[in-house]
Parts: sequence; structure tokens; C-alpha cells
Amino acid sequence: MSTTVVLAVLLAALLHASWNALVKGGSDRWLTSGMIGGFGGIGSLIIVLAFLPLPQLHHWPWLIGSGLLHAAYFILLVNAYAHGDLSKVYPIARGSAPLIIVALSAPIVGDVPNIWELVAVLVLVAGVVALTIEPNQIVSTNMRTIVLALVTGACIAAYSLFDALGIRTIGPEVENGTLFYLCWIMVFAGIPIITATYIVRRGHIVSYMRGHALRGIGGATIAITSYGLVLFAFANASVASVAALRETGVVFAAIIGVVVLGERFGKRRIPAAILVALGAGTLKFAN
Repeated sequence: MSTTVVLAVLLAALLHASWNALVKGGSDRWLTSGMIGGFGGIGSLIIVLAFLPLPQLHHWPWLIGSGLLHAAYFILLVNAYAHGDLSKVYPIARGSAPLIIVALSAPIVGDVPNIWELVAVLVLVAGVVALTIEPNQIVSTNMRTIVLALVTGACIAAYSLFDALGIRTIGPEVENGTLFYLCWIMVFAGIPIITATYIVRRGHIVSYMRGHALRGIGGATIAITSYGLVLFAFANASVASVAALRETGVVFAAIIGVVVLGERFGKRRIPAAILVALGAGTLKFAN
């Protein structure tokens, strides 16, 4: 994995942690998340109409399919946050996705990881789980919540594998292929996200936007930039390595929690953060 790709994914991880912190800090997580997804879709629509070409016929299944997968993940995750369930097994959701991708990347995408990639991914995932898990949480969590977390992890794996194929198919065919792919999938993701937010919070949207619109616009800009960097990485490195390295975002999230939100880091998290760093460093030299 080249230094450029590594830096791109690390920046994407930092940005991902940042917009998740915006959601966590919002007074209404559904509306904050809905604004981020909605503004992202609307802003992307403006860009595609003003600057980008229409997709070719064979592009539509990739763009619509990816948009729907992202929307499904987004709605599932926000619903879990709203009910307070997923926070108990967040490590399962984030840790399971890279493992699913490693298992399926060879037959689906054609990326065959070498032994050092496998070791690096496993070390990094172990660090992610150790960093985010809280003592006794899994034991006290019911099966419904665990299944919900696994389904969310499966959604992350699904859109990652799908987009790795999609950007490698469409990117070389279109000028500014990464921007083209990114904006179109955000348009198609934005439609169901806006619809779901309206159904769940109709009657509160306008009043909430009056006081929090800038949070939504800023979050949308950060989220889109973050995933644009991930798409760039998918086009230039193995999907399993990129997906695993992206999970360094949990370290950035922990730092943001300490510095911005006043949370305690805890001595037990230091070895876990070192594991994440070791896994990320190994990925740099795995290929």
C-alpha cells in the first residue's frame, strides 16, 4: 500500500470520526444524521447537474445499488443509535466488517491478500474491538442487539465490496471518475435518507434546521470528503486493507472524545490503541 493511499485512508478515518462526533453531540441524533445525509445528497445533486456528465446506461446499476446500500447502512445505524442498542456492541459492528471483507474480497473483487495483510488486518481488528469494548457489555447484551450489530457490520462490508468493484469499473471510463461516482451515489443515498427522516421526525425538521443547519452542512461536507478518500483508496489498493485501515477512526474518535467531549481514555485503551497502530503500520508494508 503506497504512502499516498495510507495517508488518504487515515485522513478519511479522522474525518469519519469527526462527523460521527457531530452526530453524538447533537440533541437529536435522527435529525442530525438526517441533515448530514440530506445535505450530502442535495449538495451532490447540485454538483452533478452543474459539472458532471450523466451516467452511461451500464453505470446506473452500480450507482443506484451503492446508494441504496449506503442508505440502508445509514438508516440501520442511526436507528440503532436512537434506541441505544448498538452502542453496547459497537465493536462487533466495526470489527466484523473487515473480517467479512477479507473472507470475500478474493472471490468477489479478485483481491487476494498475502500473509502479512492477513496478519495486519487481524491485529488491527483486535485493536479496534479492544479499544471500543467496555467490560461486561457483551455478556449483558441480548441476542437481538448482537444480531443488529452484525447486520450493520455486514452492510459496511457489502457497500465496501460493491464500491471497490464499482469505482474500478466506472472510474477509468469517466473524467474525474472518483468525484463522479461519489456524487451520484450520494444522490441516490440521500433520497431514502431524507424520506426516512421525514417519516420519523416530520413536524420537527424545520425547527431543528433553524438552529442546527450549519452542523448538518459541515457534517455533510466532512462525510462526503471522507468517503471520497476511501473511494480513491479502493481504486488503488486492496479493499480488505483499506477497510481495515479505515477502522483507525476509532482511535481518532477516542482522542476527540477525550479532547473535545471530556471523556476518559482509560489505561486499558492504551495497549488497544498500540495494536491498532501496529496493524496500520504493518499494512503499509504488507504489499
